[in-house]
Amino acid sequence: MKCGDVTSAKSLFDRSTKKTISMYGAMMKGFIINNLSQEAIDLFNEIKDPNEIIITLFFNACVQLGTEKELILLKSISSKISNSFYSNPYVVTSLIDAFMKCRDVTSAKALFDRSTKKTISMYGVMMTGLTINDQEEEAIDMFNEIHLDELHRENHSEKQKLLSEMNTDRFEANIIIYLCLLKALAKLGMLEKAQSFVQPIPSYFLTDHRIRSALIHMW
Repeated sequence: MKCGDVTSAKSLFDRSTKKTISMYGAMMKGFIINNLSQEAIDLFNEIKDPNEIIITLFFNACVQLGTEKELILLKSISSKISNSFYSNPYVVTSLIDAFMKCRDVTSAKALFDRSTKKTISMYGVMMTGLTINDQEEEAIDMFNEIHLDELHRENHSEKQKLLSEMNTDRFEANIIIYLCLLKALAKLGMLEKAQSFVQPIPSYFLTDHRIRSALIHMW
């Protein structure tokens, strides 16, 4: 699949007499990366007891197509899955993203608001979704709700000490949040407001090439 040979992958899968959930997952993921999301959805419908990974892949397939048909399917499947799945932040994040990409902002907001454990990734897909759905102001308001305390602690005298304490995943997650903010500001097109948000961004984020590119695009 990763080499683009979908035919050989399908042939091997079809010949397998004992298909495991991992094999279904690999096939669905392969279909998605090869822009064959409808095939991924069709395969999902063959699975009797999908796990959280399969559900997430299904949501991702719906995102790639993003039509009214997929939105109806999303609502149907999400209403039937076990409530335990909603305790998995990856599943919730994928579903929020899917709703946003299918232009159902109301359902995305409702799911986000119901989530008791909001992760940085959830905020990221919400901000991105609001921006692509022409709600840049709300995306910026959401940025203001995020607590980036560990990144903005004032009592650290040595910047290097702060950087050494940062978890790589956390640092990357916050880069993504800043990128979401800059995209919203760029679309909003208000220079003075943009400057007020950019100025407080710590310098160690500004060295990231993605942040620099986003700033160039915004200005």
